[in-house]
Amino acid sequence: MECNQTTGDVSPVINRFMFRQVENLLYEHPAVDEVAVIYAPGQDGKECLVAFIVPRADNVTETEILAFMQQSNQLAAENLPRLVKFIPRIPKSPSGKVLKMKLLEEAEIAT
Repeated sequence: MECNQTTGDVSPVINRFMFRQVENLLYEHPAVDEVAVIYAPGQDGKECLVAFIVPRADNVTETEILAFMQQSNQLAAENLPRLVKFIPRIPKSPSGKVLKMKLLEEAEIAT
């Protein structure tokens, strides 16, 4: 996974806001059931966005999702995920909070 996006010293509040924008856009796709977005290190050492999607249908592809996001013109190119990973479920705590460390482990496997 090549990444040309770094987090630098961006405020966590800004990150959460951007994550929410990306997630909201992904929820507009009819094949997306559930989604979570995180920053993960790429092969080049830079951090980039990774979108984890629980699909409604088995035939949806990463290319289709990325094209949908680009064609929406709702996000700047640098705010689009560099990787889309399909998973059977989003890992959550008993209280329902997304377990981002588990997703980070999944992202490392994918890179």
